[in-house]
Amino acid sequence: MHLLDNAIFFMFLSFVVGVLVDPILRRAKPYGSLSSRYLFKTSETYEKLGVLWFRRLLRITPFGSFNPNIRFTTTRDLNTLRSIRSHMATAEMSHWVGFVFMLGMTVVAWWSRGALVGLSYVTLNIVGNLYPCMLQQYNKRRLQHLIEKIEDRFRNDRSPASSG
Repeated sequence: MHLLDNAIFFMFLSFVVGVLVDPILRRAKPYGSLSSRYLFKTSETYEKLGVLWFRRLLRITPFGSFNPNIRFTTTRDLNTLRSIRSHMATAEMSHWVGFVFMLGMTVVAWWSRGALVGLSYVTLNIVGNLYPCMLQQYNKRRLQHLIEKIEDRFRNDRSPASSG
């Protein structure tokens, strides 16, 4: 068996590459801009692509417990919500790095080992990196909406008109 035949190994390697490269990317200027972009304009598009199904799948597998920093709590503390959103952005960017790495490996595997091996890489990359990215974006958007509501409420409570 050739090493490139093992797409699962390279999938886990893509996770490691993502985790190792993300801190380096975080120092780059465009990181903040990249981590706040979305693939789609509306949450409904993510839902149509099965992100909610994917979230349910994650919850019933051990993969759902990999990132304990991304847990919604009943606490609506603004700093806690911002911290969760930051962790979501980091997890998303790590998966994008893994996605790009795995994409490169897909080309190499497809070219050298054939279409069947290449398709296994594509499948694993979609399930292991692309869907997690889309789920993080979906959740980030929902969380950002909540953060903005709390910030607006806080601003309205502190405005001069409300203290009169």
